[in-house]
Amino acid sequence: MIITGHRGALGTEPENTLRSFRRAVVDGCDEIELDLRVTADGELVIMHDATVDRTTSGTGEIAAMSYDEVRSLDAGLGEVVPTWAETVAEIGVRFQAEVKAVDAIPLLVESLQADPSLAARTLVTSFHPEILLAVRRAMPTASTGRIFGRTPAMSDVLMLTKEAEAGAALCGIAGLTADGVAELQATGLEVTAWPVPDQDTLVRAASLGVNGITTDNPHLLHRVE
Repeated sequence: MIITGHRGALGTEPENTLRSFRRAVVDGCDEIELDLRVTADGELVIMHDATVDRTTSGTGEIAAMSYDEVRSLDAGLGEVVPTWAETVAEIGVRFQAEVKAVDAIPLLVESLQADPSLAARTLVTSFHPEILLAVRRAMPTASTGRIFGRTPAMSDVLMLTKEAEAGAALCGIAGLTADGVAELQATGLEVTAWPVPDQDTLVRAASLGVNGITTDNPHLLHRVE
């Protein structure tokens, strides 16, 4: 079962920073979940929100700021907002790369096409089917996954995931059952459960038979076989 660190090690470190990603790897994560946006001058950066207000010392919409402006901000504990390029160069595990803005698609696809080894360890994700379809049109070999907050009926998860031409369903754990997970996997889909904040929830996820889980707190989890 793959353990994915949500925005790195969100429970202990400033989210979506290299410090957070390093900590997640130290804490045993196989994969890092992160969020992609683009600055006004076309730099692909790691940022969840449309504005920098919540997670940095600055204010403003990231799409209206130059990368130098974004880079000058404190993203927590002296960290800076990292680029996708520097993140993948340093962090050697797998990635769940959630596309938060449509203009991130060509930049992300360009990086994956230029580096097959990076493409092999990157799952491109989104809540929005139009984003996933655009990725698939630009790069048919890309691995993609559709994210669900409240997990609908398994038949709907299957339909909506296939509609987006995705190979993975990232589902809220509250709506999952072992039979439902098996039903999805029988169609060839991989299933990830989230959020998994503690060991008890990890044990439950393992009992469901999911392929992976996403957690804010990798430091609290001990791998379940």
